[in-house]
Amino acid sequence: MKYLLNFSILFFTTLFFGQNTKTEEPAVFIDSNLIARNAIEYINQNEIESVNVVKKDTIINAVLFRGQLYITSKNPKKYDFLTLEKIKNEFTKIKSNDVVYMVNGAFIKDNIDTFKLDRNYIFAVEVTNSEVFYNLKKGDIKFDIINILGKTKENLENKNKILIRGHEGIGIK
Repeated sequence: MKYLLNFSILFFTTLFFGQNTKTEEPAVFIDSNLIARNAIEYINQNEIESVNVVKKDTIINAVLFRGQLYITSKNPKKYDFLTLEKIKNEFTKIKSNDVVYMVNGAFIKDNIDTFKLDRNYIFAVEVTNSEVFYNLKKGDIKFDIINILGKTKENLENKNKILIRGHEGIGIK
């Protein structure tokens, strides 16, 4: 009886709480490519021709989205969207799965699986290993940080600047 009770509690807990497949966000499509909602900020607003909102819920990859947002660009063939995993494979030599992603210094915390960036937006990809940081050297957890720099005005202006820092300023001993 005890096993049956434990099994039923485990089953119902997994059934109701283990499958988080709902989101309050709409599914966002740019030129028919599903992208994460937070990737919109890396699209040039002057390149958008039209926006169409569909208030009908939809299920994509077992995720329930609350509505659909279709964005059509002025030049649909211009965009070549890459997933974060594809950026990692094409622009770095990292083979480990433990990676933290950043775009222009901001961490990507949500929608990592559907987050896509336009290949033409990518200016540079910087990789930092966790062993570089003094307080993480002795830890058991090893990971890489991939910072994707976009072709923003700031990044393009900083391209030719050279910064010289002492090792105390960046935490290396």
